[in-house]
Parts: sequence; structure tokens; C-alpha cells
Amino acid sequence: MNKNRKKSLEKVKRIVVKVGTNVLTKNNGDVNMKWMNNFAKQICSLMKKNKEIIVVTSGSIGAGCYLLGMKKRPGDLIGKQAIASVGQTRLMRAYKDAFRRAGAPVGQILLTYDDLDSRLRSKNATNTINALLKMKVVPIINENDTVAVEEIKFGENDYLSALVSEFINADLLILLTDVDGVYNNPPDSELDSKVISSVCKKDWAKLELGISKLTGEKGSGGMITKVQAARSAVNHGGIAVIANGKIENVLQKVIAGDESGTLFTEE
Repeated sequence: MNKNRKKSLEKVKRIVVKVGTNVLTKNNGDVNMKWMNNFAKQICSLMKKNKEIIVVTSGSIGAGCYLLGMKKRPGDLIGKQAIASVGQTRLMRAYKDAFRRAGAPVGQILLTYDDLDSRLRSKNATNTINALLKMKVVPIINENDTVAVEEIKFGENDYLSALVSEFINADLLILLTDVDGVYNNPPDSELDSKVISSVCKKDWAKLELGISKLTGEKGSGGMITKVQAARSAVNHGGIAVIANGKIENVLQKVIAGDESGTLFTEE
């Protein structure tokens, strides 16, 4: 275990966990309840250790496509927004059921970037999140896709998770994806590739040069948006980790300082 990594993570209390579509859904787009139940158990275990956890989730469009029997995501914006309104009900039901079994209630918060751009509305959102945390309720935050377009443009709520981290003064942003972290070379290339354990500010520009901008079939972001979100979290006084959400007990491993994912720090 890297002692510097463990030191960076051992004092964190307020944590934003961003969950990507490819992590929480099955191939058919529906919520993977086996994964969700384990995820809820991990968070409830951390809450018992006095950690404050806020979840930023994706997956409403995928769930909506599943419920309506659609094989592909709509290509037009209005179609995506309509499908998201259907899928959001399925998504929150899954979170509610999983966390009820694990022992914690959840609260839904739907935001737009306009909400966080307005001083009054961002303050109200922050106050609501703080109140939920005091009541030991897990805030589940998603983009309000039915009235906003930015999530579809800018990448699967990665940017939203960075904004939430900033406004609530989170110590740590964990971005869960379906790869093990940021690689030094593309994993599908002929070059040797391995996960970069940690990266600091002076290495950011070099790091981004080698990142693929390709997006997974079910998602709308890509590694570049996750790196940008991680950088934003560090710029606002926190730290960030990009890790594989499908690894067993990944949250505990990240917070314990294990070599899981790529850690972003100031220095």
C-alpha cells in the first residue's frame, strides 16, 4: 500500500460518488440490482464510520429504453429527454429498494446547471443536501434531463459531479467507471499499458494528451470528461479518484488507500 496515497485518503469525510451508466446497468439497459445492492451496502458501511456520502448518478436514459423496449437510445434531444423521464422512475425505485435493504433512506435531487449557476438556487440545493446528510439520508442526484440539455452535451454527469463537489465542499470525488483507471497508453493499443496510480497538477497536460475521447455505447461521456471532473475537484481543494465500479468493495478499497484506480492530487 502506498503510504502517501493512504495519507491523502484517510482523513476524508464528505465524499461524492459518481456512478456511470456502464457501471450500474446490464447489457439491456436495465438497472443491475445485484450491483446496486452491493453498492448500497458499501455506502451504508461507510456511513457507520461517519462518512458523508452523496451519490451523483447516470442511467435514466438506459433504464427508459429498457422499460419501453427500445434497442437504441433516441438520436434527438426531445426523444432523449422523454425517455429519461420514464427511466428516472425506474432508477430511483432501484436506489430506494437497494438502500432500504442496506439500512438507509434516500432522497432524490434533480438539478440543472442553471440551478448551480444561480447563487440563490445553488445555496438552496446545498442546504437541502446538508439537511439530508444530517438526517442520515443518502442524496441521489441526477441531471434534470427533461428540462436541461447540458448532461447530454458535456458527458454523463461527470461535470455535474464536479460542480456538486465544489458547492458542498467535498473532500473526495470518486468517479466510478467500467475501466480500472487512467492508463498510460490506450488498453486496446499495441503499446504496453498500465493504470496510472496517481497524478498531480504538473502532470495533467501530459496525461490528457494520451486519453481517448471515445465514449462507451451506453454512456455519453468518456475518460476525458472524468479527468476534467477530477481536475476540477482538485482545483477546488479536494482530491479525486477514477476507479472501476465493478470491482468488489471498490469504495472501501479506495478510501483505505489501496492501489485502486487513479488518484488526482494537488502535489
